[in-house]
Amino acid sequence: MGAIKNKKIMELQQTSLYKQYIEQLGWTVLTLDGVNIFMKRIPFLGVLVKIQRPDPLPYLPKLIPFLKKYHAKRIIVEPTVDTDPALFQTYVKSLSKFFIIHNESFLPTKTILVDVTPEENKIFQKFTEAKRRAVRRATKLNITVKESDSIADLISIKTKSAGMFGGITTYGIDRLWKLLYPKQATILLGYHQSQMVGGILLLFHEHTAFYWIAGATKEGKKCFAPTLLVWEALKLAKKRKCRQFDFVGVYDQRSQKQFTSWKGFTKFKEGFGGYEVYYPINSSH
Repeated sequence: MGAIKNKKIMELQQTSLYKQYIEQLGWTVLTLDGVNIFMKRIPFLGVLVKIQRPDPLPYLPKLIPFLKKYHAKRIIVEPTVDTDPALFQTYVKSLSKFFIIHNESFLPTKTILVDVTPEENKIFQKFTEAKRRAVRRATKLNITVKESDSIADLISIKTKSAGMFGGITTYGIDRLWKLLYPKQATILLGYHQSQMVGGILLLFHEHTAFYWIAGATKEGKKCFAPTLLVWEALKLAKKRKCRQFDFVGVYDQRSQKQFTSWKGFTKFKEGFGGYEVYYPINSSH
């Protein structure tokens, strides 16, 4: 666990491919000193600006006139995990003199990382007993996991698991896939008796594997397919020379009113032997 605690989490939001993805979703992306700045005019709210995971934070004497030039109204700044919390608070306070600060985060403010540098058996031994048992049970029930290039299958399984919100949770994922596959993305699908019962979309960037989207049917959950899929994803991350596996987001108790529906899958993610990582948040959350 300690082997990667001090390693930098390499975020996707400031990459050129992610910039292309956001542009395809209808945002304008401008660059200031190498930082991607996302802008979109929202009806009745004006121009919303997202500055996500910049390293370092854009220089304020340049950023403020830059944003004024494009008639920015509302701003959200989502810092990296390495940003000093006190510096971040001062930074946001300075911006609030000129713009409305959007307090609720678009990105998760807490995640769980798993070190995938040890041998496979050592990674497995860090799972809780319940998770180790679930992997064995899924194997006995003949759940099989295969790597796939079908984003349609992944979207289908996610839509089934998300119910009425399925279309929202998968919006734009096909475009992200086209940009990143095959070098920076893959899909794992789980099957039971030839029926697809679960899936994971994995993204890869700078020695980190990201658990981007996952879903499972009721049958898949009964057969512990989601747990086996994560175990296979961890092994694949190791095979692809990653150092860490990022679960991307879990419920953050510091912002108790946000992402409350995440409590269930947060408990699921906590069972794989990772450790919690917190991003600085605006104290007015």
